[in-house]
Amino acid sequence: MSEATLVSPPRICAVAEIELAHRQMQRHCACQVDRCAWKWVAYYTLVRHGRMTPPELSPRERAYLRGVSFPADDTEWSPTHDNLPKVQTFQQVLDRLSALAQDIRRPSVTGSKR
Repeated sequence: MSEATLVSPPRICAVAEIELAHRQMQRHCACQVDRCAWKWVAYYTLVRHGRMTPPELSPRERAYLRGVSFPADDTEWSPTHDNLPKVQTFQQVLDRLSALAQDIRRPSVTGSKR
């Protein structure tokens, strides 16, 4: 008996910082969205807030139209220790997300939530 696994992309919360997403897109301009978590989150944040429009063609279709070969598998890319974020970076992100979650749950002075 095999178990089915349901995979769904995480949702971007309403308090996502658009300017931070812009900076991350600039900082990770050489990265591919499907290979860089930072660029992936920044990209979908900007799409969600209407700052970017996703391309109508897939990367494979765009490569075909340009006459560029498209890799059939991921053998050209392998993660190395050098291109992964440091543990401290992940901790900073988690700390910031926790602070944002606390800010949302904590009522403001007027008694309403964000």
